[in-house]
Amino acid sequence: MRKTKAQVIIVDAYGVFNFGQGISLSAIETFKQWLEEGKKVYILSNTTALNEGAVNSYAKKGVIKGVHYTDMMTSGQFASEDIHADKLPVEGKKYFVFGTANFKSANPVPAIFDGSAYEAVADVNEADFIYCGIPQLKDENGEVYDTTDEAEFLPLVKALAQSGKPMVCANPDKTANEGGRFVVRQGTIAEMYEKFGGKVVLYGKPDRRIFDSLIERYCPDVCRRDMLMVGDTVRTDIKGACLAGIPSALVLEGGVSARDMALLHMSPEDYFEREGYVPEYVWDRVCEEPLF
Repeated sequence: MRKTKAQVIIVDAYGVFNFGQGISLSAIETFKQWLEEGKKVYILSNTTALNEGAVNSYAKKGVIKGVHYTDMMTSGQFASEDIHADKLPVEGKKYFVFGTANFKSANPVPAIFDGSAYEAVADVNEADFIYCGIPQLKDENGEVYDTTDEAEFLPLVKALAQSGKPMVCANPDKTANEGGRFVVRQGTIAEMYEKFGGKVVLYGKPDRRIFDSLIERYCPDVCRRDMLMVGDTVRTDIKGACLAGIPSALVLEGGVSARDMALLHMSPEDYFEREGYVPEYVWDRVCEEPLF
């Protein structure tokens, strides 16, 4: 089992225990052992799913709240609470959905807006702002598909940015490992939108507010130096932990940053200097045993 002195361990999902080939039983067994030692384990995930939906989804995959982790906080939940409290920092109540509203669901209303005062519209010209859904495209038969090539989105994003409308993004992750492929996700679209001159409102890591929200909700009396953030991505997990005053551990195997280092032919030290944030620990994986 991976040893740590931290009393509260905050873990990312994708690239830590959830991979393109499925859930790592070794990783979640480590979480279980941490709980049995009396530690608290919280999943902090950049997903547009709400807390309840993510808990139920992981339960179907064998990752059980109360057994493998203490509780969960998602960027979707964080955004949804602002939406339902009418604190979304954009003008107006009508939004246009870029991409797919929900993952593997035909519901045209994004879960984070469901039951709110905001209204989805089919024409971007009628919208007050744009919601960045899951960046998926349709083939010639109308079938939705993921892509690893961000260039496929350039014309669409450029046209939207020229509308002058702000974009709300509730998942800052640039890629996700789906079936062993790192496909384009919302963070890439948001970054592209800004490069074309658009304004973006982000919810999720690395914004320290989501760390603050998790801590205030679940463990307000624990010193942050007694916590540990475990993630696979420097630009979200490690940066966010640094901004929130929490020590961090970067895991490499199957993760986003390790893939980036390989593509850039960089050592971890050079990569950290490039990104501007350095984790306290670098682990091959969250468990000492093989992931699969």
